Amino acid sequence: MNKFRKSGSLSCFFVEGKMPSPHGEAFLSALTNQRFRTIEDAASEEASYGWVTAEDPTGESFTADELEHGEAVWLRMRADKKRLPSKWVSIYRAAAERSSGKKLSARERKELKQDLFDKLLPRVLPSVGFVDALYFPEKKVVLLFATGRALQEAFDGLFCRTFDARLLSADPYLLALRSGISEAQQRALDQVSPVKWPHEKRAKRGKPEAAPLEAE
Repeated sequence: MNKFRKSGSLSCFFVEGKMPSPHGEAFLSALTNQRFRTIEDAASEEASYGWVTAEDPTGESFTADELEHGEAVWLRMRADKKRLPSKWVSIYRAAAERSSGKKLSARERKELKQDLFDKLLPRVLPSVGFVDALYFPEKKVVLLFATGRALQEAFDGLFCRTFDARLLSADPYLLALRSGISEAQQRALDQVSPVKWPHEKRAKRGKPEAAPLEAE
């Protein structure tokens, strides 16, 4: 089985909602319903997000053995994007302007771009990317090996469509709430106000440091 990268950044999420057992057919069926679907032959710019496994990057099959990763379930999202390279548009526009001996108008540039889409996009292969995540059923936690907002939103949307469950970003407040603190500590936490951390350069210039977090 393929292994994860030795280093990288990750994002942590809490799962809110009832999830099917990762050892049952309902879990595999949910992944299959939202499996990756190719856009190789698409004639328009678009993106496709869907589930695959390390053993089968096409998304045609899912087995429990491929998903098992110790205490966690190994989820892999494939993200394909089909875009017409901007340099191709520039090259064709320059050629059209040389042929006509004048600059193209806004309408002519739009028509040229649409014509290129119709002719070239079916021949353009999409870029391919994979994003891995570990889902811990007992803790209802997902570790996503990506920190970019676009990939986080794409994974969140796919996860929600697949399992009808929400992903909540594990910010400091949620981490504290789920750490087993007492009710009194929870009430005190609700009264805490965030304080902006001082900028390093300002601190060096002798600016006063921000006060630590205190309950109101």
